[in-house]
Amino acid sequence: MKLLPVLTVSLCSLLLFTGCKDEETLKKSDHDPSKPILLKSFFPLEGGARTKILLDGENFGSDPSKIKVYFNNALASVVSSSGERIYAIVPRLPGEDPKISVVIGQDSMVYENSFVYHTQAQVSTVTGNGKKNFKPGVLSEAEVYGKYLELDAEGNIFMSWRDGGSPATFGVARINEKENIVTPLIEAESSTRILYANGLTVDRATGMLTAAHESTKEVIFTFDPREAWYPRQRNVKYSTADLNSIVDADRYKNFVTFCPYDGHLYTRYRDGKIAKINPETMEAKIVHQGPYGSQYGQAINPKKPWLLYITLHSNASPTEFRQGISVLDLRDPNGSGGFKRMNAPGGSGFRDGPIADALFNYPKDIKFDNDGNMFVADYGNHCIRMVSADNIVTTVAGQPGTSGYKDGGPVESMFNQPWGVAVNEQGDIYIADWSNARIRKLVIE
Repeated sequence: MKLLPVLTVSLCSLLLFTGCKDEETLKKSDHDPSKPILLKSFFPLEGGARTKILLDGENFGSDPSKIKVYFNNALASVVSSSGERIYAIVPRLPGEDPKISVVIGQDSMVYENSFVYHTQAQVSTVTGNGKKNFKPGVLSEAEVYGKYLELDAEGNIFMSWRDGGSPATFGVARINEKENIVTPLIEAESSTRILYANGLTVDRATGMLTAAHESTKEVIFTFDPREAWYPRQRNVKYSTADLNSIVDADRYKNFVTFCPYDGHLYTRYRDGKIAKINPETMEAKIVHQGPYGSQYGQAINPKKPWLLYITLHSNASPTEFRQGISVLDLRDPNGSGGFKRMNAPGGSGFRDGPIADALFNYPKDIKFDNDGNMFVADYGNHCIRMVSADNIVTTVAGQPGTSGYKDGGPVESMFNQPWGVAVNEQGDIYIADWSNARIRKLVIE
């Protein structure tokens, strides 16, 4: 991924550069499946998201609805086709050195040269002033000390916090940029806390927000937008055998995640047990016994919603799972694939590249955008990393190994122990910049 200025070219200048054709000469034609697609050239040769691009060739047909154009695995928007020229829009974040392919029916061809994709990124501060406390109010005056974030389809940012202030308080809050407000949904002092919340999850179809009570085996809380997110305690119903199998000393469940593949919730205990919960009936069962260890992140890939991703702490056992990103296939959680680590063994390191070679330093929260790109709060490296849909790790914001606070572009921006991440429908990334006591926003394309 090249973090360079984006080349912007108007459609008019594109047409002038390549030689304008009178509209009357653009003959309507159909793709002939008995003949191959012929690819010639494309222009411009480089650009960024939403760059207008012209693809020249033969036998495209003139019906844009029948043409698919991919940059690697990212689907471009096809605006029109003359049969010999396709007009398309470059998609967001196609991955390293994207190859352009044209697919029409059963026919598929790939241009020989790669498109040079330039990434733009900008970091800004949404709310918080550096005070490690929680105080509701307008964004410019609110104080936040958030650890984990989640978003709904309406743009509400949900934040869990703990330990901030004097006396320390615990809770879940709603942050809304359009409404310019930070407001608590549930809040209590540490001595009387009702909900000990960490990771949050939202069913984006219904807007239901769910949080797991960390230190009680059966308890979760739901916040229904139809009830103005009023908190309701719900008790998970395990069989006696399953409940007793959860080791009391390691009963902590830091996360709960909604899975659109089967409509269930998934949570994991520190003893390594993963449970499947029916969100309507609260009936649950243990479906997998994985490695021991505290947990700092959990997410579902929307492109492959049967895959549950988890980050484990440095106390994980076996040691091969420490400070890494692992995955479990929920279609057959006890199958031959099992619980697998994705990135290189080790930890407390930094290395971009193919995920099999990549290193993180206390990776915390993880979330996906709708294109299947994973974003990682790399706490120990003070930066935000991305695992692309084709499993290439890049640093998209922050200065690896250097802590600080600074908004701006990808090279100059700085974080201090970022903990939580969440991604909205447009692909904007929100970050709980923990030691800076701020919520930041990263827009990349």
